[in-house]
Amino acid sequence: MPTGQPTKVFVSYSHDSPGHKERVLALANQLRADGIDAILDQYEISPPEGWPRWMDRQIDASDFVLLVCTETYYRRVMGREVPDRGHGVIWESNLIYQLIYDAAAAHARFIPILLSGGTPRHIPRPLRGATHYNLHAEDGYELLYRRL
Repeated sequence: MPTGQPTKVFVSYSHDSPGHKERVLALANQLRADGIDAILDQYEISPPEGWPRWMDRQIDASDFVLLVCTETYYRRVMGREVPDRGHGVIWESNLIYQLIYDAAAAHARFIPILLSGGTPRHIPRPLRGATHYNLHAEDGYELLYRRL
């Protein structure tokens, strides 16, 4: 990353509920306020290239990808969701899995975070060995920010 450029972070999450979406937006807004270039679908109205290509481009261009791990997110990543639901997470997780596979299991760019009731068992299997950040813990956000 060139000197002087803010760290770019893509936030991958499931649309569990309006409250969850608000908490994810608040996280992205806080990251931006703290100088991190947080990328979130809620900032985009309708990308001209379509959502699948937009997601691919954002993941590719980001220094880090934050995965907001909840029960719904995990269910969608693992292919256990009701048909016709959660296409965004399913697509993003396929891209992320392929990048981890291509990098021979290196996953430093992909950071699991716990928010809105997520637990470590909701972290996708390839990332369970990675350091995760519980944003409900007193120092959770600070630790994540220092990592970024």
